[in-house]
Amino acid sequence: MKKTLFISDLDGTLLNAQANLPAEAARRINRLTGQGVMITYATARTVRSVSSILGEIDFTLPGACPAALMNGVLVRDMKTGEYIRAAVLDRDKAQAVLDAVTAGGDAEPFIYALDRDTPIAGDPLITCWKRLANDAMRAFMDERIERFGKPFVHIGSLGDVPGEIVYFAVIGSKEAVTAAAERVGGIAGTKYACYRDAYSPSVWYLEVFDESASKKNAAEFLRTITGADELVCFGDNHNDLPMFEAADVSVAVENAVGEVKAAADSVTDDVVKFIEEYLQ
Repeated sequence: MKKTLFISDLDGTLLNAQANLPAEAARRINRLTGQGVMITYATARTVRSVSSILGEIDFTLPGACPAALMNGVLVRDMKTGEYIRAAVLDRDKAQAVLDAVTAGGDAEPFIYALDRDTPIAGDPLITCWKRLANDAMRAFMDERIERFGKPFVHIGSLGDVPGEIVYFAVIGSKEAVTAAAERVGGIAGTKYACYRDAYSPSVWYLEVFDESASKKNAAEFLRTITGADELVCFGDNHNDLPMFEAADVSVAVENAVGEVKAAADSVTDDVVKFIEEYLQ
């Protein structure tokens, strides 16, 4: 019997407009994974927001699989808490990214690192920042502290960041973020994703990471470790397009951007319903 692995993006795809997973959807996912159906998630979010948003998902069930976080930079076993794959930026690359992002004077990054020596609340992932360049950065940080208890560390320089640097996130206006993306684009050994926020159209994101990381590579890694014969992937935004390249079946949601719909094999208005019907 063919083993299918279903991988869904979260924001704009599986979650509702309030960035929540409806209780009924969680119940149906748990029913499926309890029967051994392999379902997991690939998101730009970190573990603390994912753990909160997917709080009703039972990761101990037979079909529950490790999740790809931060656009595939990290793959985490949500049952044991172990990061089983991490794409680390060496310090020279990280400094080049920081210099490129800040060169215009209108953008600053959040810098993510794995501090395995001093994990906070049992998890080594921390977020560092030097300056809040705009209201969107402040809102991002405030919401994640208040809603998810995410740890943020104020730094004076890149040298103050502990552990292994894995990710840069730049948040701001389309003009500032796309200009930073153009400067970052020429840095050897790195990749980036640049896209509009799923909830606030005036806010844009630039995420920079090692060239070995992507939702595509994470999806292929998940295929290997689960022994899946087939990948069915769901998405809505530009950062999901690499995952579609790895998919045997790619599915866009109704609210997806045009490029994602054009790249998809199918379109749905309900990810869980699609999975249920696909299995039938």
